[in-house]
This record gives sequence, C-alpha cells and structure tokens, in this order.
Amino acid sequence: MPAMNIRQLLPVFCLVLIAGAGIQAQVTPPEIRMALPQKGIYRFAAFKQGTIVYRNGIIAGGNLNYNVSLDEMHFISDRGDTLAVADPVSISFISLNDSRFYYDKGFLQTIDTATSNGMLLAFRQVLMAQQQRKVGAYDIAQPHEGVRTYRFFTGNGQTYNLGGDDKIMVTAREYFFFGDEYGRFAKASKEYVLLRFPKNQPELKGFIKASHINFNVLKDLEKLMSFCRELK
Repeated sequence: MPAMNIRQLLPVFCLVLIAGAGIQAQVTPPEIRMALPQKGIYRFAAFKQGTIVYRNGIIAGGNLNYNVSLDEMHFISDRGDTLAVADPVSISFISLNDSRFYYDKGFLQTIDTATSNGMLLAFRQVLMAQQQRKVGAYDIAQPHEGVRTYRFFTGNGQTYNLGGDDKIMVTAREYFFFGDEYGRFAKASKEYVLLRFPKNQPELKGFIKASHINFNVLKDLEKLMSFCRELK
C-alpha cells in the first residue's frame, strides 16, 4: 500500500453561509480497545461528512475523521488519498458527527456543546507508547489492566515497526478542559469555573464541596456543567 500523503492543504469543497445555531450534543470519550492499525487510531469507525469553519469566515465541507495517534484531522481527497488538514491554527472549529473539534495546541473534542454561560467542556485523548522487551514465563508479555500490546505504533508523524522480540505498550488517557466557542481552553479546574461565574461563587463553592467534584473525572464534570446551566 503506498504511503499516505498527509501534508496537503484541505481543498475547499463548498462554500456556505455560517449558521448561527449551535450544535447540541453530548459525547463520551472513547476507550481504546481495538487492535492498533498501522495508519493509527481514528476517532470514528468511518470518515463522515463534516464542516470546517475557518477564522476568516470560509467554510469547507468534506469526509473527515480525527486521527488520535497523530493528533490530526484527516479528509479523503477527490483522488481517494488520505490527507491532513493543514494549518489547524487557522480553524475556528470543525463540526463532525454531532460534535465540535477546536484546535488549541492540539485538537480538543467537545463533550457537551450545550454551553454554561458560554463555557464548553472538552477533552483531549493522548496515546502513550513505551517500547518493551518480552517478559514473563515463555517470553510472554504481561501488561497490566488497561494496557494494550502491539508490534507497531503510529505516532509523532511516523510508524514504528518492531522486531520479533519487541513490542509497544500503549495506554490511552483523557485530559479535560473548559473553554469557550472562540477556541480558548484551559485545564478544567475550580478556579476557571469561579472566574466564569463571578456572581455565583458561593453556590458553586458549596456544590463543588458537597458533591466532591473531581476535575479529572468525566461524570463529575458533567454533573458540574448541569449545575452551572441552572445558575442565573
């Protein structure tokens, strides 16, 4: 199979008027439980029709998919090649599969696009790989819970093929962020929420303490977002 050309600029498939209505959707960060293909792991099982809104107002549409391994948004060209969207910092957001992707030092996917006072909840999934020799009885690798073993790994723009005695241990981790529709994000934290809701700090402090909100746990952040939407 010929090498993929993933460094070309996304062509403008169509130009449309910017719609004012936002997408209302909720996403659960996926678990990595599949065999790791040499082209890397994609967010969705297949490329889907999506829309890219650029900061200069231009809108492009095409068949898109997010490559988690490479942290790139890919599309299928008219020739059938898999290419990467160039210059992601020029993108305002990408609408894909009832969710939105923003770019802030890497792609972040919104979990809940129903905003709370303009606040978005998003996540970034990172794959971490470590090359290891076979260990254990009969030369069998023995990874712990949540770790997958592969003979190759795609990341950092290249594919690493290993010898017969080597394997790659791959783990997936999610990082959560608060941000706004302008693509400005920061690590999810109590301080961020209090700054966003300066008139509701007593209620928020009480809720966070009573609910034992952990800003690294998805279900806690979703509970906090629901509470924030009820604030006046």
